[in-house]
Amino acid sequence: MKMWDGRFAKPSDSLMEQFHNSISFDQTLIDEDIACSTAWAGALERIGIFTRKEAATVTAALAAIGKDYRKGKITFSPHDEDIHMAIERMLVERVGEAGARLHTGRSRNDQTATDLRLFIKKRLLDLHNEVIELQQALVYRAETDLDVIMPGFTHLQQAQPILLSHYWLSFFFLLDRDKKRIGNASVAADTLPLGSGAIAGSGFDVDRAGLAETLGFTDISDNSIDAVASRDYVLDALAACASLGVSMSRYAEDLIIFSSREFGFIEIDDAWSTGSSMMPQKKNPDSLELIRGKCGRFIGNYTRMAATLKGVGLAYYKDLQEDKEPLFDSVSQTEIVLRVFTRVIATLSVRRKRIADDLHPFLFATDLADYLVRKGAPFRKAHRTVGRIIGHCLERNIALTSISVDELRGFSDLFCDDAMKLFSWEGAIAARSICGGTGRGSVKAQISKAKKLLRKG
Repeated sequence: MKMWDGRFAKPSDSLMEQFHNSISFDQTLIDEDIACSTAWAGALERIGIFTRKEAATVTAALAAIGKDYRKGKITFSPHDEDIHMAIERMLVERVGEAGARLHTGRSRNDQTATDLRLFIKKRLLDLHNEVIELQQALVYRAETDLDVIMPGFTHLQQAQPILLSHYWLSFFFLLDRDKKRIGNASVAADTLPLGSGAIAGSGFDVDRAGLAETLGFTDISDNSIDAVASRDYVLDALAACASLGVSMSRYAEDLIIFSSREFGFIEIDDAWSTGSSMMPQKKNPDSLELIRGKCGRFIGNYTRMAATLKGVGLAYYKDLQEDKEPLFDSVSQTEIVLRVFTRVIATLSVRRKRIADDLHPFLFATDLADYLVRKGAPFRKAHRTVGRIIGHCLERNIALTSISVDELRGFSDLFCDDAMKLFSWEGAIAARSICGGTGRGSVKAQISKAKKLLRKG
């Protein structure tokens, strides 16, 4: 027997039940549903639907159901459509009529919306904390690798020398913006729908402000239709996961390249690498490749939910049952990705000599152009002059650092003896000590700011 089958002349087809029921995945919300029902029992007591004894009995039974579930003692029935109906069935079995009165004044529409918002708030806080862990690993790397100068890349071509610490911190500050997106998504979920009923609002004057306080919401919904129909907060959570996934995928791609034999800048710890079933010599950065690969999953989950939502009118339609699986998947997989990436970053080895050996003298080209500008040349003219110098070096197969002052003067009479001081990696780094630049002072300031941000949480 179902909770709603009074007007039906025959039972649902078994295939319809298989197609319709969501208990296989929405049991993930059992803790949230028990919290929601416990708060509702208290609200019903305050308006006289429950006596104090009945409310206490229902509350204790709900807690026992949760405890039994965690111990693996709960068996769901084939007729349990979802976690809400399953808990109600078990509650009635345990406490009788009092359990049957718990659903007074509420609908599964506002119940499931409340559960989902509670879940999002809780799990996004978990993600927020995992991002902090990854950021802490990046600050550790930035402090550890402060003396490492590496080639910075644009278009995967060596561009200018930078501090490796500067590179690690670029990831830190990107993650800080992702952390704000997670926070914004949590704020979007922080509104209580409970008390909205199916569409028109509850027929009982429950204390919604008290419910919000009990369940930890800072606001209550203003419109009952919007409260049960909206899922934009789910989209916000999925978008935050997708954005975070894209951020991590980009840096995973870099580190995959940097760990290759052709680059050899870093080595991934054995604990986060795998081998080949055929080729004994292989050490594959599969941890990073999976981080990169799962990004498509996060984007797909967002797209899936957006495509579902776009055709759903107001207020509730069964389509909205499709909100849970992509959300559950994204938050759980994002959490795993964050944990793995944190450990990869913290344990990788930096191959300092290989990085130093790979610094190409052409990385000084911009410094030469800047030198000519300081001597009075317009930048475009300086750029062209240095371009000709680079062409000269390529034609003669010589290093830029081996060219003499006299040869430089052949391209511009603005070159003086002090131009040779430009061919210093430390000097090139020091030349960019502007706020936000790769100079040591700037990078140390970035580390200090990063630590300050972490202290704020």
